[in-house]
Amino acid sequence: MDIGLSTASFYPDYPTEKAIDIIGDMGIDVAELFLGSYSEYNREFCQGLIDTLNRHNMHVHSVHTLSTQFEPQLFASTYRQRKDSLDIWLKVLEGAQAIGAEVYVFHGPPVRLNTQPKLDFKRIGRITDELSNIAADFGIKFSWENVYWCWYSDPQFAVKLLENTKGDNIYFTLDIKQAIKSGYSPEEFLYNMGDRVANVHICDFDKDGNLYLPGMGEYDFKGLYAQLHRQGYCGPIILEVYRTNYNHYLDMLQSIDFLKSIFSCKLYENKQL
Repeated sequence: MDIGLSTASFYPDYPTEKAIDIIGDMGIDVAELFLGSYSEYNREFCQGLIDTLNRHNMHVHSVHTLSTQFEPQLFASTYRQRKDSLDIWLKVLEGAQAIGAEVYVFHGPPVRLNTQPKLDFKRIGRITDELSNIAADFGIKFSWENVYWCWYSDPQFAVKLLENTKGDNIYFTLDIKQAIKSGYSPEEFLYNMGDRVANVHICDFDKDGNLYLPGMGEYDFKGLYAQLHRQGYCGPIILEVYRTNYNHYLDMLQSIDFLKSIFSCKLYENKQL
């Protein structure tokens, strides 16, 4: 499994294009792009990143956006709200396609914290099928991420979603920090994702739920690797942390080396897990 780095880890210190350059200078050739506002949601902006990506021989595995700007309205009750938000998302997909991204990381509508929303999974499933089919037209996987402040804050969401969908382009992104903030273990989310895992966001944490760079907390990354392997995932592992989790971005290099020592086929083949 390749180890990549999300440009979101540099937010808000550096804009997207500068974060890509820094990642390349760090010797990392797999990235997830966090497109942060409307001016970045288009083919022209993303095409402007290609020279920098090519200079570093960098592959963009996945793209996500500042989702609250339009994703919740994809499930709105009115036609105009849905159409306007869909127009924005189509521009994002055009940009993601232009840079060769494989995955769109979807957050979905938010919820009021500490509440259990009554979700209409038949309607959610129908709209998700529509969205996943649109993403497929661009050659991009539609990947719903577990997020503690959104609909997908419970591991059972994935099960209920798949029970109410028909499409084969519906995948999931496992986010470790979001699982911890939701009050569940990452393994609970991962198990219910089955063979639909398309992306993994990595960080570390301790028994009190404090977040750290990988290798500085207490999380069992070997156990995670074993479970990912059992569920058939062999894609990139993306380091995505908050700016408050490090002093200088070069601190992340030590965690990248740590993750490389864990997520290697040699480890698995030697049955050290």
